[in-house]
Amino acid sequence: MTRFITCLLLLLPVTSFAQQWKTFNDETILFTAKYPADWVNKIKENKRVFFTSPPEGKEDVFFENINVSVSTNPQFGTGVQIKDLIQSVVDQVKESFNEFEEASRTFLTWNGVDACEIVYSGYSKTDSKTKVRIMQRLCFYKTRLYLVTYTALENGDTHLATAKQIINSIRFKP
Repeated sequence: MTRFITCLLLLLPVTSFAQQWKTFNDETILFTAKYPADWVNKIKENKRVFFTSPPEGKEDVFFENINVSVSTNPQFGTGVQIKDLIQSVVDQVKESFNEFEEASRTFLTWNGVDACEIVYSGYSKTDSKTKVRIMQRLCFYKTRLYLVTYTALENGDTHLATAKQIINSIRFKP
């Protein structure tokens, strides 16, 4: 009996802290993704999909979110490569921020295609009080541009690991 109780006590933390995940799969959206059950997902204008974090307490007024947009153009993925495009993207982003700071730029393979992930921080030109940290991943797949943006506060981001799991779970539809 003591052994049974000991085993039960050892297994309790594993089962009580296991996070439930849902699968996002809308027939009109060109990707699927997995996300935690306590995150909210919404489809907004132009079929942009948002995954929003739960509050971190009663005082939390900033909800981290992942925004996924897919644009289609017959020229995407043909002549222009992500590595050739990324500097102009960064230059455009700089114009939208005060105190823009690029933290990293990584080239990787995502869904079997070349992608780039950039991480930067700054103050939005429309909100000079809240410094944000943004991670963006971009790639061309067929004639589509996939752009994923994760937005969090620069300091105190407790959802980064979960956000990376969500982003890495995204699968492009044929």
